[in-house]
Amino acid sequence: MWQRVAPLLPPQKPRTGRPSLNHRRFLEAVLWLARTGAPCRDLPPELMNWRTAWPRLQRWTAAGVWERIIAALRAMAPEAGWEAHLLDSSVVRAHAHAAGASRRTGGQALGRSRGGFSTKLHLRCDARGRPVAFHLTGGEPHDLLGVGPLFERGALRTGKRGRPRWKPAAVIADKAYSAAWLLDELRRKRIAPVIPSRSDQPENPDFDREAYRERNLVERLVGKLKQFRRVATRYDKLAPHYLAFVQLASIMVWLRTFATRRGCDHLTLL
Repeated sequence: MWQRVAPLLPPQKPRTGRPSLNHRRFLEAVLWLARTGAPCRDLPPELMNWRTAWPRLQRWTAAGVWERIIAALRAMAPEAGWEAHLLDSSVVRAHAHAAGASRRTGGQALGRSRGGFSTKLHLRCDARGRPVAFHLTGGEPHDLLGVGPLFERGALRTGKRGRPRWKPAAVIADKAYSAAWLLDELRRKRIAPVIPSRSDQPENPDFDREAYRERNLVERLVGKLKQFRRVATRYDKLAPHYLAFVQLASIMVWLRTFATRRGCDHLTLL
């Protein structure tokens, strides 16, 4: 995993200034925080001093490093999974420590839902159950409000000529996404909406029951991400910091999908 992700990180020694401390130690440190959910001040000193790790995490998050790593891993995959993309959302309970951000920082994707003080994580994954894009809102907004931001992100740039690809052949989602305007918009863009209709709506002619069974992929992805304690519960006051841990967990999901077979150089999916 380290050999695959190391070339995607910022340079260890920049052109100006002092060299950074070991990137591998830093990743081990932030993954420890993500896995345990511990406060940054509890970071074991044998991993890294928290006064070094936390500012670097903030800098890399502000620079969009984690999002670029996910995009690079997607470009490496031999099968991009464009047959269908799956949408879902999950309410994440916010800890009391998540409250109290300065008003100058603006909204931090926190709100009230049936689960109490919470954040809603909207996500989009490909046909192999691998994460593509994320969006955060407060816990109370409807799932449909996350569709636009999810499709504004996640375009795949492979380095070849031409426009980056963003459009899957189909979109699979549950009844919460059954809205006439969304179905019409997807059809206008030549994307098949595999979305079951609610009882008060006309039947969706594009609904394919066999294809809809694959929706479990996005639910399983939510379970994989929430194996990281810092994703399952929101402890961070700022939304970008919480999203950074979601992206770190996603990087681990992507890295686990790569494997070599019999020492070959080509990639295969587990």
